[in-house]
Amino acid sequence: MDNNKREREIQARRTLLIADDDEISGDILSSFFEDKYDILRAFNGKQALDIINSHIDTIDLVLLDIFMPELDGFAVLRERQNNSKIKKIPVIVMTGEGDVERECFKLGVNDFIKKPFSNPEIIIARVERMIELYEDRSIIKTVKVEKLTNLYSFDFFKKFCNQFDVAEPKVAKDLLSINITRFRLINELYGRDFSDEVLKNIASFLKEYVNKNKGFACHTGAGDFLLYTRHMEDLDSFIYELHEHLEKLVVPTSVHLHVGIYPNVDPKLDKDIVIGRAVSFAQSIQSDSDVYSIYDEKTEQKALFEEELINDFKKGLKNREFKVFYQPKYSIQGDKNTLSSCEALIRWIHPKHGMVSPGVFIPLFETNGFIQLLDRYVFEEVAKQQAIWKEKYGIYIPVSVNVSRVDVHNPNLEKEILEAVDSQHVPHDKFYLEITESAYSQDKQDILNLVNSLRDKGFLIEIDDFGSGYSSLNVMSELPFDVLKIDMVFMRKSDEYPMNKDIVKMILALCKHFNVTSVCEGVETEEHYKFLKENGCDVIQGYYFSKPLPVDDFSKLIEKEFGLC
Repeated sequence: MDNNKREREIQARRTLLIADDDEISGDILSSFFEDKYDILRAFNGKQALDIINSHIDTIDLVLLDIFMPELDGFAVLRERQNNSKIKKIPVIVMTGEGDVERECFKLGVNDFIKKPFSNPEIIIARVERMIELYEDRSIIKTVKVEKLTNLYSFDFFKKFCNQFDVAEPKVAKDLLSINITRFRLINELYGRDFSDEVLKNIASFLKEYVNKNKGFACHTGAGDFLLYTRHMEDLDSFIYELHEHLEKLVVPTSVHLHVGIYPNVDPKLDKDIVIGRAVSFAQSIQSDSDVYSIYDEKTEQKALFEEELINDFKKGLKNREFKVFYQPKYSIQGDKNTLSSCEALIRWIHPKHGMVSPGVFIPLFETNGFIQLLDRYVFEEVAKQQAIWKEKYGIYIPVSVNVSRVDVHNPNLEKEILEAVDSQHVPHDKFYLEITESAYSQDKQDILNLVNSLRDKGFLIEIDDFGSGYSSLNVMSELPFDVLKIDMVFMRKSDEYPMNKDIVKMILALCKHFNVTSVCEGVETEEHYKFLKENGCDVIQGYYFSKPLPVDDFSKLIEKEFGLC
């Protein structure tokens, strides 16, 4: 089925708005058009504007009476003049008063029908002709079909999606955002002509699909497409066929498909909102092994919650809703386990949501850059607290603080750390800086420069989550550090995977060889504790000794451990 035939099917019934407070007059007009048109009725100007605004993309023409209650026809026309979206809808004024025509023409009226209505055939013909003229004018102003792919332009895609909803209101429909990942790579490797051929082939596949299943496709640029079609019962098959089609066209294995899906679209929702959600879901896919992400109410609630957290962040920082908790670290080699240091962990006590998990807000703030502000806040809070403990107890408690992988790209990071620590006169070797192994794997040179500079100034560097990445031995050989923290997953899964214990033994032996302090986090059981002690682990951290504590509780622990009660 070609595009024009499908358009004609979907456009079989156009929509008229009849705005007239005279019910009998409106009934007469409705009887003229009801066989071929869907009729909307308004009985005053306010109702007319409300209906127009809620049906902008589906109303084809307005038949407007001038003298109506609440808002008259002139007010409707003035609003139409000032609103570019409404202005595109043609208006024919119905009136028996000859002296209003001049004012109406000034307000952009397209034609007039005199009351009382005497010749139905002429009225119908004038309405049909007016709609055709406006549709032709719209097509002239807007590119209807993209030349390269022969798919609809974005504007026409939305137009036909809305008309599809009107034509088949009871049929469930899906909107898909299809992205060819790393499309730029195709261009760079094979050139523009080849990448254009890929786009044309994908477009041809999509067009063949919508021809069979009814719907519309659109190319929005680069490797991005939109599809609006009847609900897909067998989504996996469609995705598989499309992916297989792409693999036949493109050799690089690093080029994949990511598809964001908004299923069972509510026709009342603005298409821009639906498209935006589908596109954001396609963009949210991180792994190449995950091909598609489906929008649902649960994910919508998650997105709204995350948006709320982003909006509340700066206010929360200002109001000190973020609290630093301290998880004790114990030296376990020797006759007695002793409190040796702690790790600073941030918590958000939100005024509405209570305790918000850092597993929710930290990845969110790493994505939008807020993590840099949050980390600076932690640096300052920790240094102040170390100074308070020094004044109160006469000792400095070493504290580890996390340096986000985003911080590495902050040219002022070292300056911010120095300002926080030096303003409180905290010795640099009591302020440990934790850097994740995965961050080093991504940004080697930046981290090397940062670490070397900070170590020169006396700071101790901890490699966090060691063993979680793919370059663990490279990290040990290339990156200067003082403390190695073994990823908690090894201990938590050591019962399920006995080999994990052998890996931990090997890492502890390497620490001894390199003469660096070993720390194991996530220690929860007596068995884990004994195993680590027997195999030479220097320090452990985890629920076996203590959960993260608010500052008052950690202060009491200091008093207890050092006999300062």
